[in-house]
Amino acid sequence: MGIFGNALSGWHLVAIVLVVLVLFGATKLPIFAKGLGQSIKIFRKEMTDVQDDIAKDRKERSAEHLDRETVTTPDSAQTRRASEDR
Repeated sequence: MGIFGNALSGWHLVAIVLVVLVLFGATKLPIFAKGLGQSIKIFRKEMTDVQDDIAKDRKERSAEHLDRETVTTPDSAQTRRASEDR
């Protein structure tokens, strides 16, 4: 059950669609549908661009990680000696 219970059945939805057709008219609906289709197309394109950017960044980061040199930390005794010399 939704908010309205069983108030919105199949016939009610058909009536709502007919009211929308009468209000907007047959000439406005194709324009609306075209705009909606273009919006969906742009959204999908942007989503693929973002996914491509993420994949590119991951690839670059993994390549940078492989190019790094191994860094060794100084021994604790050497660190003490260096601080004692100051």
